Amino acid sequence: MIVVASVDKNGISNISPRTTFTILDDVIYWIELFRHKSLKNFQDNDWVSVATFDKENLEGFQLKGKVVMLDDEKKRKNISLRIINFGHNKLTRLHKERILKQLGTKIPNIASFKPVIVYSSSPVESADIPLVIDSDPDIAMLVGGSDAKSNFGFEIS
Repeated sequence: MIVVASVDKNGISNISPRTTFTILDDVIYWIELFRHKSLKNFQDNDWVSVATFDKENLEGFQLKGKVVMLDDEKKRKNISLRIINFGHNKLTRLHKERILKQLGTKIPNIASFKPVIVYSSSPVESADIPLVIDSDPDIAMLVGGSDAKSNFGFEIS
């Protein structure tokens, strides 16, 4: 499971789990069933955080980046079939039935997310330092928030 956090146009946060996803070429794709809050939030603010964790080892990551809803119907169909039939953790029969019942015969909305900033979710002070930062200077400037200069030497304007 992954958990997706988004923010609406008023700055109110929303989190919701995703159990129907796959990963291809460093991109996470998921079937977007949350039409009322998440999908609207993605339209208002495409920056999201995705959390993933291993409950056995109590380790995880927070991934930050922009979400894009796929327009291409053929690609949406191919990704949805991959998720349903060969997903990240192949769906159980009961889960697959629930998803297919919600979808009916229509091709689902598919979200595409490529992380550009990655943090460890470990509760240690070094968790404030990103493990991965996209090479785009505009993105690098966002890391560390108001403490970016003291933590990383970045100037915030």
